[in-house]
Amino acid sequence: MPTKRNMVIRRGMKRSHGAADPLLTRARALPLTMLGLGMLAFSGLAWPASGLALELFGGSGASSISPSQEMRQGTTQFQQGAFAQAAAHWMNAARGYEESGQAKELCQALINLAHALQQEGQIRRAQGTLQAALKLSEQNGERGLTATILAQLGNTFHLLGKDEPATEHLTKALTLAREENKPVLVAGVLNDLGNALTARRQFAEAIDVYAESRSLAIEAKQSALAATAQINGAMALLQNQQLSEAHRHLDQAWSDVRSLGDSQAKTAGLLNIGLGYEELFAATTAKSGVARKSDAGKGRATEAVASAGPGAGLLRQSSEAFTAAGEVAGRTGDARGQSYAWGYLGGLLEREHRNPEALEYSRKATFAAQKVNAPESLYRWQWQTARLLRAEGKEEEALAAYQRAVTLLKPIHYEYSVGYQGRHHSYYESVGPLFVEYEDVLLRRAAAAKTPDQNEQLLVQVKDTVEVSHAAELQDYFQDDCVTTVASHRGAGTLAPGTAVVYPISFPDRLELLLETANGLKQVRVPVTGEKLTKEIRSFRRLIQDSQSQNYMSSAQTLHGWLVAPLQQDLQGAGIHTLVMVAEGSLRTIPMGALHDGRHFLVDSLAVAVTPSLALTDLSAAQRRKGSLLSVGLTESVEGLSAPRYAETEVQAIRTLYGGKLLMNKQFSAPSLEEEIKDQGVGIVHVASHTVVGTEARDSFVLAHDGKITMDRLSQLVGLQQYRQQPLDLLTLSSCEIAAEDDRAALGLSGVAVKTGARTALASLWTSDDETTTELVSEFYRQLQDPALSKAVALQRAQQKILSQRGHTHPSFWAAFLLINNWM
Repeated sequence: MPTKRNMVIRRGMKRSHGAADPLLTRARALPLTMLGLGMLAFSGLAWPASGLALELFGGSGASSISPSQEMRQGTTQFQQGAFAQAAAHWMNAARGYEESGQAKELCQALINLAHALQQEGQIRRAQGTLQAALKLSEQNGERGLTATILAQLGNTFHLLGKDEPATEHLTKALTLAREENKPVLVAGVLNDLGNALTARRQFAEAIDVYAESRSLAIEAKQSALAATAQINGAMALLQNQQLSEAHRHLDQAWSDVRSLGDSQAKTAGLLNIGLGYEELFAATTAKSGVARKSDAGKGRATEAVASAGPGAGLLRQSSEAFTAAGEVAGRTGDARGQSYAWGYLGGLLEREHRNPEALEYSRKATFAAQKVNAPESLYRWQWQTARLLRAEGKEEEALAAYQRAVTLLKPIHYEYSVGYQGRHHSYYESVGPLFVEYEDVLLRRAAAAKTPDQNEQLLVQVKDTVEVSHAAELQDYFQDDCVTTVASHRGAGTLAPGTAVVYPISFPDRLELLLETANGLKQVRVPVTGEKLTKEIRSFRRLIQDSQSQNYMSSAQTLHGWLVAPLQQDLQGAGIHTLVMVAEGSLRTIPMGALHDGRHFLVDSLAVAVTPSLALTDLSAAQRRKGSLLSVGLTESVEGLSAPRYAETEVQAIRTLYGGKLLMNKQFSAPSLEEEIKDQGVGIVHVASHTVVGTEARDSFVLAHDGKITMDRLSQLVGLQQYRQQPLDLLTLSSCEIAAEDDRAALGLSGVAVKTGARTALASLWTSDDETTTELVSEFYRQLQDPALSKAVALQRAQQKILSQRGHTHPSFWAAFLLINNWM
């Protein structure tokens, strides 16, 4: 299922602080892959020993049993849903086969291992394992085997939400499978290709591909694969709003799956059918206008459940499918399958407000998940348990369950392959609502704490939870390990006197401000709804760019009253001169320095910086190195995009101060940028070229003379500095822009420093053709020459200089630039 980028759980200031919609708190109907149906057999190949398994997994790992026995034990564990244990056996088998030079068997062990890692949520590790297997198969000319590995690689890309490379790998696999005349493999790859096409919203093509997969599977007497394609086809029809056809396909799949023998594949099919009926219910009731209603007393969002009619029938079918799945899982010893069956049944009962029964099923699901050490499902049942306990007024027990759920998420590393048989789900669809609910519980308890110590402990938990949630959100945006890398290289440091950090946390019924200074943490509650706050932010962001209008002032003052004024006394009492905002959602789209108290802009009294997460900010002081500037830019149009009007003036003014190398126009290319960064001890990279940060990281780029440098590529180039003694201190994107109401793009902008490995980024929220941009940037660099000044104060003084000029008081002239991450 494609991720719902426009669905706002919390970011965008709309947070659900009671029980989330059950359909958002678990995976939706999930696409089954061909490899979910069991291990495939492969033909032999010759292979020279190379220490591959040792390189992949480390250690000698000597096993007391033979590799073939390890393979059989791994298969047994896998069929019982014990994926971690299966992975351990297959890892041992891979080592054994490598030592004896059995290439075919080694490849099979690696493929099995990758599948187990994939089921565990370790998608990138699975990719690395498959790449090793692919190299072996290609070296030995095993085209059929290569097709299988390419297909599984495509599935891993799909699970990570990267559906273009997924489609590419699966298309290659399909071509090879057809050429090798392997109809079963062709049918399986077609099914997986359908999953990737569905994720890309190419529903008509996906429906046709699933139909071909099912037809081939029936011809080859592969009943489980045929049923899989039928289920996935039904979900594609559902997403294409063909509800009647989807219902018919699900009914057929229900009949097909029930006729299968007991197996893990049957359990998976029944679970997905149950989820399919549940989603069909949601689509049907939405289409028929069944309204959502709010339980105002607890802030819970629930869906009206029809007591009769087709809606109730769909939920009944869903319940029957989950019950049948649990029974099959019980007979086959599949504890993980049982966990999902009971957990989903608990979710249905929660929907119907049958809380005691729902709680019983949730606890049974938890116990089953614990048996096979399955954190990717266990956190869900702990979360479900927490919601149910909270609904029953058992706050202490609910808090403990929330804590367990959040703790369980950490070893999963936020690779959002959530749900049975896994698929990529965005932060907003998977774990986002959990963080929202947990923070709400903590803040309410902190406000009611009886002692200062209790209050402080709870507020520390709130801060830590916000930090973790922001890191997860950022990792979901970039879809790589940049967050983990930055966290592991984070410099030591503490919050200096004179600096305050503010975490604005918005809920549907209120705004909470968490203030951190050298003196500790403080909570301030502001009575403004999330919807009202978002509306004011949108208005401010829209009006602030119109230099001909003063209409922005009302919003500037209103937002100051909500976001700054409640903290004013604390800020003054602590002698604060620098304010760091750890913003979320729509708050990331506006410049805080342009807020107004009725007499002055915020920038008049405070230096302002932003960061997506304090835990991802290097708090250590940097040694600024004069003469370490690399300036790049365009004065010529490239790919139909015009160059910044004052690019040349800008870079020349900065070079007057810092010297350094200049790459302009034809000299500015990806290879030349790489060469300069590699060969010099560059401390600052200044980019005076068109830069776009989009809703998705893949849509973000810096324009060079030879074309677009994607954010991934830019991070590779700038990241060359990460492993030197002196990392890149500052990356400036002086002609950057994001859409005014694109919260996802604003998230990406806030993470530019994290992605590229720079300690600090200076970037604009919008572009301006006015020459004051050049003057502001030049003044920032001039101020930065004073080692006694922080970067935040340098930007503040540059903005104040423009603000003081006649005719330039409007924020459109000076407010666009954000100082991101390290502000010192």
